[in-house]
Amino acid sequence: MQPLRPAAVRATVRIASAPPPRSSRPFICHSCRKSSITSTASRTFTTTPSLTKKSSSNPKSARKTPKVDSPAVDTHIPNNAATRNKDAAIDPHDLSELETGIAKALDRLRAALVKTKDAGRVTPENLEALPVELAEKEVSASGKEKTVHQKQSVRLGDIASVAPKGGRTLQVFASDEAHLKSLLSAISASTYSLTPQPPRADAANPLCITVPIPPVTTETRQQAASECKKCLEKATGEIRLARGEAQKRFRRMEIEKLVGPDDIRKAQKSMEEVVRKANADAKDVVDRAAAAALKG
Repeated sequence: MQPLRPAAVRATVRIASAPPPRSSRPFICHSCRKSSITSTASRTFTTTPSLTKKSSSNPKSARKTPKVDSPAVDTHIPNNAATRNKDAAIDPHDLSELETGIAKALDRLRAALVKTKDAGRVTPENLEALPVELAEKEVSASGKEKTVHQKQSVRLGDIASVAPKGGRTLQVFASDEAHLKSLLSAISASTYSLTPQPPRADAANPLCITVPIPPVTTETRQQAASECKKCLEKATGEIRLARGEAQKRFRRMEIEKLVGPDDIRKAQKSMEEVVRKANADAKDVVDRAAAAALKG
């Protein structure tokens, strides 16, 4: 082993005699460290309520901001006649009144055409509507009847009943034997050119009057066809009146400015289409009825 050199010996001695390195942590004595541990273990936590802003005494600050709602949606549904009429008065496209008037006119036309089938012909209803003049009678104190010249006019259907027998004969059943002469006179004086036959002596019913019906002629058929045309004229007149009422309604809307002119123009166009269709339907019904009358 080689002996140490003097410089190495001095370095070794300097290192051995150097003080120990200092710690970065501060030095705390044992008693202070014990007291700090004790205080940390017994520490309590508290909470503090948050502070709120004090309200002002000014009453204006207590006022609330008014609530603004969105405009309500109109969901009105008419539930009675008054509201329905009011809504129809401001709706130009509501043609219910016009359609109702046209429907009534066509119904009356069909009912009239049924009666025209018997135009120029004799039916039980025709005989029942004939007027019959009856001589009034008064009873005297002795119980005898006395005929008075004053006469009373009644319907034939009030004192007799009429029933068809076959296709060419009608039977009139008087309610009283005293009415037979008056019934025969009324039927003979009618405009139907009838020749009633009084009851025979050996008849089963002495109150039955037989009325032969004259055959249907060309004149009779033409009369039925002309009656159909008269019914068409009446129906078209009623349709025209319904259209006039609709026009007045549109005019009132225009004057009061309830709707715009474009809406009124469109509604008038729809109205004309409805009226045109109604006139075509009426003409078609009458044409078919007239053709059937000429054939029959």
